[in-house]
Amino acid sequence: MKREKNLETILVISTGLIVIYSFTHVRLLLIIALLLNIIGMCSNFLASKISWLWFKIAELLGFVTSKILLSIVFFVLLFPISLLYRLFNRNNAIQLKKTRKTYYFTRNHKYTPKDLENVW
Repeated sequence: MKREKNLETILVISTGLIVIYSFTHVRLLLIIALLLNIIGMCSNFLASKISWLWFKIAELLGFVTSKILLSIVFFVLLFPISLLYRLFNRNNAIQLKKTRKTYYFTRNHKYTPKDLENVW
């Protein structure tokens, strides 16, 4: 990774720590932010390792958060809607239950030019 990207990552981390310090007043956060800035200015090797660790943590959080959010959306929105649909609609709209020998049905329809307007 380029030195500029490493310094940018260090700056973002230290700025985040300073913002958190402004709400919590934990002095350790300021010390860590200062040390990160000094490391970023003095050692490109350590800055690249900190940047790599930061992106791995972000990748892990993205993986976990996406699973949690998708699970919440499924169980809070989609699952209750599907239960309500099954409760109030007894018809076999998507043909889950086989009621005849074949799933195919004959459709007698004469296509007109109007059928080709606004297809989507």
